[in-house]
Order: sequence, then structure tokens, then C-alpha cells
Amino acid sequence: MRGIKPAVLVVALAITLISIAPVFAFEQSCALCHRSISENYSTSLHYTIAGIRIAWKQGAGRQFNMSMPKFCWKCHVESCTECHTYHGEIPNMSKCVECHEHNVGVNYEGYLIEKMGKGPSPDIHYVYGLNCTDCHSSTEIHGNGHKYTFSWYAVKVNCLDCHGKSNLTIKGMKVKKYNPNLLVHRLHAGKVSCVACHAVWYQTCINCHLDTGKIDRITTSEFHLIVGPDGKLYPAVRMIISYKNKTTSSFGMILPHTISAKGRPCKDCHTNLSFVYHPKVDSLIGPPGIAYVPPNVNITKFAENYSLIKPDEKFAMPPSTIIVDLHSFGIPLKINITQLGTLIITGVLVGILIHLLKRRITLGRWIG
Repeated sequence: MRGIKPAVLVVALAITLISIAPVFAFEQSCALCHRSISENYSTSLHYTIAGIRIAWKQGAGRQFNMSMPKFCWKCHVESCTECHTYHGEIPNMSKCVECHEHNVGVNYEGYLIEKMGKGPSPDIHYVYGLNCTDCHSSTEIHGNGHKYTFSWYAVKVNCLDCHGKSNLTIKGMKVKKYNPNLLVHRLHAGKVSCVACHAVWYQTCINCHLDTGKIDRITTSEFHLIVGPDGKLYPAVRMIISYKNKTTSSFGMILPHTISAKGRPCKDCHTNLSFVYHPKVDSLIGPPGIAYVPPNVNITKFAENYSLIKPDEKFAMPPSTIIVDLHSFGIPLKINITQLGTLIITGVLVGILIHLLKRRITLGRWIG
């Protein structure tokens, strides 16, 4: 030690400390310039994973009387370097999918959990080249200083942020504006979320074994509805989990990232009513305000009392009649297109019959 200079010892000590705690050293350097982001991030859902922890307590944790497994904690993103590997790097979508590999991330690209196989279709926004950060702001990702319990509260973006504006262009593409006067939109407004109709599939994992991490099978054929905190209908997923010799099932609201321009067919909700009712489950997972769609509720009349729907209109069984309201054109009249068409066809047929009878009578007189 006698021949070693003090300066060398200092350098060696510094290297050792940085080797022991590189993340800590980097985090402190990030906070020097990005203090507000650093402080906000410590309360974000990416850091606290409060949504996952609370959902666990509401469902399997309560049923099995056990703490959350270690593998669930891998969703916890503790340091800046887990996403930003070098200064100034803006992570691409593949970085997001590395963690969001169980549902929204891989589903968005058209795959099933952990890319075990392909799903029915990718999200239309993915097809058009939109990345996660094209919708989700840095504030949503890093947090805004509030301690949220579920992503329902933390995620502020909604469909109308883009589709509610006129002449909006994103990445050189003109955004299609939402048309509130479209019959299907008008009938469902205020009671059915956009995603309930336009998320055309999502995955249900059948029997996830907590002791082995294995899943028996995955299906994309299930579709259920749940009442969200805002009173609208949202897609719901059934979660079936096993531990040792016990199996439990939970039911929770989800926001699938599998959007299609063309929504689900009407029959998914209005014909196969048993399809959308909740199956027998042991617990309900999600933010306060969610509720089962009661088995005795007729979906076709679920929003019958909504203020924008006139009292003499039914809600939304796939319409067998189409009403055209001419009041907006200054004509105090409503025309039932189906009945009008029936009258026209009947009138034409009666006219043809009268014409044939007259011709027969005329010809009979002429021949006679």
C-alpha cells in the first residue's frame, strides 16, 4: 500500500462505489436536471404498481390469503435506466412491450401474451404506425405527483382527444372525426364506451397456476361487459387462477388495445345476451364504482332513459326500423323508412294488379 498514490486510491474507490450502485449514481445525476420528473415518478403507477397490488388484494390475494408473488413485482420500474439506457434516449415501443407483454403491449401488435401466438388482428393505430407515446404523454408515463390507485385515474388520454377534432393530422395522416349523428353512436352515446364496441377482441387466460407460472390455455372468444366508474359499459375479463388444489376466478374492467374502425357486430351484445353477462366469479376487481351487468337487465334497454334519446325511441336492438327525423330540415315530420318502403312496394304491387285487371276487362270488352 505504501507505493500507491492517494489519487489512485480515490479513483479506485470511486469506481468501486459506482460499480456497487450504478443505478443510484445515475438516478441522482438525472434528478439534478429533471427534478420534477424524478419526484413525480416516485409516486407514479410505474413505480408504485399500486394498481397491481390493490387488484391482487381484491382478487387472488384475498381468496388464497397470500401476499403478491415475486414475479408480479417485475412490473415495478424503479430506475430511469430501465427505460432510458443513455441520456436523451426516447424509448421506442419495443421497450414498452418488454414490460407490457401480458396484454395491452403485445395485443396492440396483434399477439397473445408473451407473443405465444398471434391474435385475431393488431390494433388499427398500430397498423397506421402509431407508437405508445403518440397517445400516452410523458406525464402519464412519469406521473404528475399524485398517488393513483388504478390506471383508470392516471391515464388521461381518451378517444375524442383526437377523433373529436376537425382537420387533425397526425404523422401526415388525417384523423377521422367522430360523428355523433351516426345512428349507432347516437343510440349508444353516454352509456357505452368507445372501447366496448371498437375493441374487437381481447385474451382470457384460463387457469394461471401461481405455483408454476403455467397457463392451461388462452382464448380470445370470451366477451363480457361491466359497468365502469363513469356508468358506461366497458369490456371485462374473467381471470381464473389456481394455487395448489384451489381455483378462484375474478372479474375486472379492461381497456383492450385492439381497436378496429369497424365495431363489434350488434349480435355480440343484443342477441347473445348470456354472452355478455358476468359468469360466476368470486371477486370483482377494479376502481370504486364498477359493477356487474345485472343478469336481469335487458341490454337493449340499458340506456333507455338517457337524455339524448327521445322517449319514443328504443335503445339499440339491431334496428328493424330506421327513423329519419326531418325536424332539422324545417319539416315537422318523422319518416319510418321501413314502413315507407313497405307502403311503396305494396302500392306498386297494387298498381300492377289494378293495371292487369283493367287490361283484362278492356280486352274482354274488345274481344266481345
